[in-house]
Amino acid sequence: MNYNERKFNMDIAAVCGLREAVIADFIRGLQVTSDETTYRHGYFWVKCTQKTITVHIPFLTEDMVRHSVNKLVEKGIMKVGVFNDDKFDHTYWYTFTAYGNELLDDSRCFD
Repeated sequence: MNYNERKFNMDIAAVCGLREAVIADFIRGLQVTSDETTYRHGYFWVKCTQKTITVHIPFLTEDMVRHSVNKLVEKGIMKVGVFNDDKFDHTYWYTFTAYGNELLDDSRCFD
């Protein structure tokens, strides 16, 4: 898959929507490849700004990302936390719930 292509999880898209499915796939990819990960409270978390998401998924605005992440949290697919040492750093950390992992691991993806 090249830079101009995005894949999404069809089960997450059915539960939350297409934008949310694309963001979930992007966050899952970060969990695997990023140096900004930590293990806390029984989950592997990855640190990412909403701006970074818009850079990698340029057809989304920061407001769209914020709304979509909130929807993923409301549906019980993702969790969001703030685990930064610097009190001025409000960058979010993301992880998937057991339900989110089940949807991502056991379902169909569309490239």
